[in-house]
Amino acid sequence: MNNSSLPASAGAALMLLTSLASAQAQAPVIVNVTPVANASAAPRNGGVVASFSQPLTAASATALKVFSSQRGGLRGGGAATVIGANLGFFPTAYDFRPGETVQYTVTRTAATAVGALATPRVQQFTTAVGGTGTGSFAPGTEVPVGVRPTSVAVGDVDNDGDLDLLTGNSGEPTVSVRLNNGHGTYGGNQNVPVASYSLGLTLGDVDGDGDLDLLSANFTGNTVSVRFNNGSGLFGPGADVPAGYGPQGLALGDVDGDGDLDFVATNRDVDSVSVRFNNGSGTFGGSWGVHVGDGPEGLTLSDVDNDGDLDLLATNLLASTVSVRLNNGSGTFGSGQEVPTGGQPFGIVTGDVDNDGDADLLAVSYLYNGIVSVRLNNGSGTFSGAQNVAVRSYPPTVVLGDVDHDGDLDLLTANSGNSTASVRLNDGSGTFGGGADVSVGDVSIAPSTPNAVALGDVDGDGDLDLLSANTTTAGTVSVRLNSGTGPLATAVASPAALAAYPNPAGHGPATGRVQLSLPPAATHAELFDPLGRAMRTVPAQAGTATLDVAGLPPGLYLMRAAGQVARLVVE
Repeated sequence: MNNSSLPASAGAALMLLTSLASAQAQAPVIVNVTPVANASAAPRNGGVVASFSQPLTAASATALKVFSSQRGGLRGGGAATVIGANLGFFPTAYDFRPGETVQYTVTRTAATAVGALATPRVQQFTTAVGGTGTGSFAPGTEVPVGVRPTSVAVGDVDNDGDLDLLTGNSGEPTVSVRLNNGHGTYGGNQNVPVASYSLGLTLGDVDGDGDLDLLSANFTGNTVSVRFNNGSGLFGPGADVPAGYGPQGLALGDVDGDGDLDFVATNRDVDSVSVRFNNGSGTFGGSWGVHVGDGPEGLTLSDVDNDGDLDLLATNLLASTVSVRLNNGSGTFGSGQEVPTGGQPFGIVTGDVDNDGDADLLAVSYLYNGIVSVRLNNGSGTFSGAQNVAVRSYPPTVVLGDVDHDGDLDLLTANSGNSTASVRLNDGSGTFGGGADVSVGDVSIAPSTPNAVALGDVDGDGDLDLLSANTTTAGTVSVRLNSGTGPLATAVASPAALAAYPNPAGHGPATGRVQLSLPPAATHAELFDPLGRAMRTVPAQAGTATLDVAGLPPGLYLMRAAGQVARLVVE
């Protein structure tokens, strides 16, 4: 039957369906992204590669935005590499930091010659740690900061390769900035003015210029202060963005999928979360507010239902719940679950603690006998379980990180009631036990009242160290280095140690041989396609190998040897 034998309305409908089917067939579809979402130990020198159903245009190089949270902000100037149907960013200038959270967005500018990506993809992963740390933290130094610091963040704000520290101060309207000398020793006295007393602090490249800016949630001013970094760790004037009443918790993420970092902030006095959209240059607008439970305090952004956008989760101190609000992809947050916790939840963090590929939630309850409620995700954003991990007295914050270098995420809390930070180690299945309670502050003078902890490799040895913001009148940050003996980690060395020549390589019979230079510890080298499938394995011979790429389809491949990863282009 041809279209002429159909009624006019049916023929028009058929033509419309045919047109839609043709358009859908021509538009690119993401078939795989490496690393996988919520990965807890992604290679530090590995790339972020999105593979599509069809070859992309050269202009699609601007579609992949990769944001480091601890060094460099928007990486690579916001540009990636297009090779056939693959879009990839590789950290060739320097590796990702140990244990940092990396966010990425594949925007709608990814396109073929006849169609564009219909739905952006926004997700995040955690990088692997190295070093010899065992999760035991030795006594260390006390760094003077501002009055009553209640939050702490670490990041390379002066772009010299090490992690500096910043605190939000609740006793004065400032954020303290202290610069690292490369060994975990801090100096300087910069205190950045903000609109009012700061109860929440975060770092991120909101203006897309390749450095980390600061944002402060100002509880009494009902604003979020945005202060721009000049690239050398000096923060100048910015804007004070209106939020709701009593902003406290604060998080950054690309909630609308347009390739820049937006912010969300809890408003304790009106039981809501403010959502403010970035225009790409660090100017925030909009007045969207999300209703949550009674007395919201902490919050985080994470793709808990695995649909490629960032959902929000907020702790409700007075309701003893966590509100989960699912994103529709454009930054509008709708229905979700109210997750019961074991007490009065304050701080919150998400991560794949049971290693099943989705983001679980941990909420710390501000009780005399402190607990961390661990609630596991079923993969669709529904949380269950009854595990409550005992920590010490009155813990306001919880963080996740692989402090014992075994490939899973451990939990740490600040305990304001007894001058300690609790370390509880993960057995790999999301069950926490063992660990220790680390003394923080100079308790010989006065109780330290730790209110926040952060993790980062502050001494450059590859493992995660502990920093605690101590809310006393003469505020300090305790720096506690992760213990361990032996040589520094080499598994995260410069990717230049693994190299190929020629690169790009020809794939024809006459040009299909590539010479590899390998790390000293390599016994063999492997070649993977962008879907992670092993394509070749070759033995090492005195630090070199010969790789045969004849017959391989043109495209982007990953080489791996002795824990190092590099890219190979086959033409």
